Amino acid sequence: MRKYIALMTIAVLATSMVSSCGKTGTSGHKWQNSDTLNEWQMDLLEAQGLPTDIEQLTPSQKRSIQHIYEMINYLNEKYDEEFVYAGYVEPGVMDEETLYAYPKQFGAEGGKNTVEVTLDEKGNFTDTYSDMGVSSYLEKLIGDYVRGYFKSDEIGYHMTVNASNIKSMDEVKNGDFNWDIGVTNAFFFSDKCFKAEDFEAFVPQFAKWLYEHKIIATNNLRIVNNVDVKDVTYPNINKCYKYENLVYFFDLGINAKDIVITRSSDHKIEYYNTNEYVSKEIDCK
Repeated sequence: MRKYIALMTIAVLATSMVSSCGKTGTSGHKWQNSDTLNEWQMDLLEAQGLPTDIEQLTPSQKRSIQHIYEMINYLNEKYDEEFVYAGYVEPGVMDEETLYAYPKQFGAEGGKNTVEVTLDEKGNFTDTYSDMGVSSYLEKLIGDYVRGYFKSDEIGYHMTVNASNIKSMDEVKNGDFNWDIGVTNAFFFSDKCFKAEDFEAFVPQFAKWLYEHKIIATNNLRIVNNVDVKDVTYPNINKCYKYENLVYFFDLGINAKDIVITRSSDHKIEYYNTNEYVSKEIDCK
């Protein structure tokens, strides 16, 4: 289990959207060794109920507050925006030194926007931040398509980026993501307005749309009851996953080569070639 230092108040952090592969190196970045604290460091220490006098900190706390500042300052300077501290893991035998933060302009969203900063194999900073403008654009693009197809706002939706090689919107031309981004889409449909048959007509259309935009996606479509899906947000999404609230689910996975489909009606896993599946004649709604 990762050891969180006393410097932070432990928050519930979501699983990282893009996995970090960096390892602490022995060269590269040279840590500063200051005998003073700046205003940002003192504010963080005070917020955590720790001394703001550097002489009253333990050696571990002193090292950590200095490393935390350098890592978050790296993010601020690299992306020219302000990041907010969310957590820190000390380096150890089994643990990689890691800073957790999120961009202030997008907010934490219950951990959805968490960014990790670590050291790569050469000892230089590396991070998991990809342009939030890309993910925000894609989430809106997908959400608008699904709600527009059904002509309904009785649909809850959130997207998680699992991996991305896209750094900015400059790389996205005409909505083409070139199979360089992988996401998980979670859709929640009210049982008052939807039934299982609706998915049978929708999924082939949706698969074709994702294929045309070259988006790798795992899509979880769930009909739920006892939930106001319009009020679903990332932090309170757990109520949609409660077994007693599930009426029906339809899962669709798609990448450039394969499509995988599963339904709660029979739990049978179906595999298709992507090109063949999206080339089938389907009725347009």
